[in-house]
Amino acid sequence: MRLLILLSVFLLVNGCSETADIQLQEIPSVAGNNSSLPSLYTDNTGIVFMSWVEERDNIADLNYATFKNNTWSEPSVISADSTWFLNWADYPSIIGHNGQPMAAHWLNKKPGGTYAYDINISAYTNEWSDKTIPHQDETATEHGFLSMLPASDSTFMAVWLDGRKTAGRDHHEYADLSKAMTLRGAIIDRNGLVLEKFLIDDAVCDCCNTSLAKTENGFIVTYRNRTEDEIRDIYSSVFRDGSWSEPKPVHNDNWEIAACPVNGPAVEVQNGVVATSWFTGANGENKLQLGISNDHGNNFDKVISVDNQNAVGRTDLVITADKIWVSWLSSADGAGQLNLASYSLAGEPLNQYSIPNISGKRSTGFPQITKSEYGILIAFTDVSEESKQIRMFELK
Repeated sequence: MRLLILLSVFLLVNGCSETADIQLQEIPSVAGNNSSLPSLYTDNTGIVFMSWVEERDNIADLNYATFKNNTWSEPSVISADSTWFLNWADYPSIIGHNGQPMAAHWLNKKPGGTYAYDINISAYTNEWSDKTIPHQDETATEHGFLSMLPASDSTFMAVWLDGRKTAGRDHHEYADLSKAMTLRGAIIDRNGLVLEKFLIDDAVCDCCNTSLAKTENGFIVTYRNRTEDEIRDIYSSVFRDGSWSEPKPVHNDNWEIAACPVNGPAVEVQNGVVATSWFTGANGENKLQLGISNDHGNNFDKVISVDNQNAVGRTDLVITADKIWVSWLSSADGAGQLNLASYSLAGEPLNQYSIPNISGKRSTGFPQITKSEYGILIAFTDVSEESKQIRMFELK
């Protein structure tokens, strides 16, 4: 375990930068050696769940632990195998409800191609159930970048990128959107039974993560879309009264790119406010953007450039009672940096904090943030040493 350390950070007030004696505390990580791919989730009781992968020999373990009263529980193994698809951007996850795990997911390779793999979901009652494959199409194609959230005490919503239409696609057919990646969803119960299935968007970017948030009336998903002109901006769709709305752009960045940037959005809802953050490289400028909606995600009237200088992306976002918190990676002077900025619910800039000397390698993955009892919990994969290790910080 690492010793507690205190880092100096920077405070930005009303857009003006000045040095301040604010402290960000590193806390011991519950993850063991050769650990990576953390995923954080705070349930309706305030308990934090973290899942992560530990690799030993040819076996990968998916573990989880809970964080309560500033203490981690003993880690437990959800599943272990030698046939998983482990990817820096398409990582396993866990959700909880009423203080207990609800479901976890991971990816399992299948014959048919390098990127042929299925989503495996294990639901939890008093133990982890046998795996469920929510897409059920049996094609040897890519299925991943899943997001899920509780829908009720006994069901959860899952959305994912689904490659069934890409089956048999030749490289010269990549521009044919009738053979594009799709965005699909399902409602699943605690026994792993798929109750309902949905096609949300029939042409989306191939490998950018999705993000799902629960609203007062249903759900909202944000993701990277794909048009015939290869504009790959962030879109959203709202689930209400049993169906998903027609997808529409969160903001018209007009980023034209004929390949996937592997850099999806994050979305969160709190007190009627919907916020989403995302990376764009439109017009040759790397930006981290923040959009805010006050009409349940129907329109994002306020869009803020959080970082228009050195943004790398890989963003996450949470909303507390009175603040929007955005995290992202940036690069300056050849070194990486993990940033955490807060905004008022109206979009006014408040504070900004930084953890320097973070590797910008893909193996660093997507840093995670979530609400804890005392502040904001942060997790990321440190690849600065010979073996990977999850590091954790808390901002109180």
